[in-house]
Amino acid sequence: MRFWKLINPQVKQLFGKTSFYRAFTIMSKPKLLLTRDDYPRVSPAYDILEEMFDIDTYPVSEGRMPRDIFIEKLKGCSALLCNPHQKVDKEVLDRSGENLKVIATFSVGHDHLHLDEIKSRGIRVGTVGPVSSDTVAEYNIGLAIAVSRRFQQRHNWIASGEWDLKQTQTIISDIIGLKGATVGIVGLGNIGLETAKLLKAFKVSKILYTSRRVKEEGTALGAQLVPLDTLCAESDFIFVTCALTKDTEQLIGRKQFSLMKPTAILVNTSRGGLLDQEALVEFLKDKKIGGAGLDVMIPEPLPADHPLVQLDNCGMYLFQS
Repeated sequence: MRFWKLINPQVKQLFGKTSFYRAFTIMSKPKLLLTRDDYPRVSPAYDILEEMFDIDTYPVSEGRMPRDIFIEKLKGCSALLCNPHQKVDKEVLDRSGENLKVIATFSVGHDHLHLDEIKSRGIRVGTVGPVSSDTVAEYNIGLAIAVSRRFQQRHNWIASGEWDLKQTQTIISDIIGLKGATVGIVGLGNIGLETAKLLKAFKVSKILYTSRRVKEEGTALGAQLVPLDTLCAESDFIFVTCALTKDTEQLIGRKQFSLMKPTAILVNTSRGGLLDQEALVEFLKDKKIGGAGLDVMIPEPLPADHPLVQLDNCGMYLFQS
């Protein structure tokens, strides 16, 4: 995906000379902190940024930028382009100085940004908005198929030389497909809606969703608004696509897991905090649900000895996928 497309069209003007550049003197370039150095350098977006700003960055080869270095680098900056791993809270803003005018995040979610504090200082905020919806929707389907078809377990069998007929026969009974399945989508926003559109091609029998209100787009697809508990109890596949807020933290908890079918496949590509991860581990270990496909966990990166890593009914992948 091109660098420029990562910026919400509504936010492009933040970096345009007409609305942003005039806020600074033309004597010297304002400073921009780009929190990773592996974004494409050959693109219209980077050319524009390089023309307008003195860009500072951090080598991704050294891992995630530590908080103390992040705070130090942000001092005196007029603009910040960050990813979800950089938490921008009161301490960061207090120590960054008064120059900061705009923050853009390379994500749809913004739970790492303390919006009330940011907006109280008159700092403008941009996200990628719907730009990545298609990509994440495709990824949702990929995770669902990979976990339900036991791709990871079968790969491990082949890699370890344990591929034999007995094991193959053992796992066939555990496999479920999307065709004819009841699918639940927790949060029918841009990503949830695009996921629902793709699911229609797999001939699912029913699409359920949760939302604060009936969505016309969902109705057009034949999707049905239901309470969360009903969705968990009736769905063969559950996709978590809602935003993480104070109200949705651990939205899928022990109660919801207990309602799920023993063959249910849970996919979460939103935020790890939406799930009660300890309960998830327990239900996967005890085979009380069929499996889980995750590209978000707590913490990130997940330690190599974490229980989720040891489970053959849990598929985990990097969120960059």
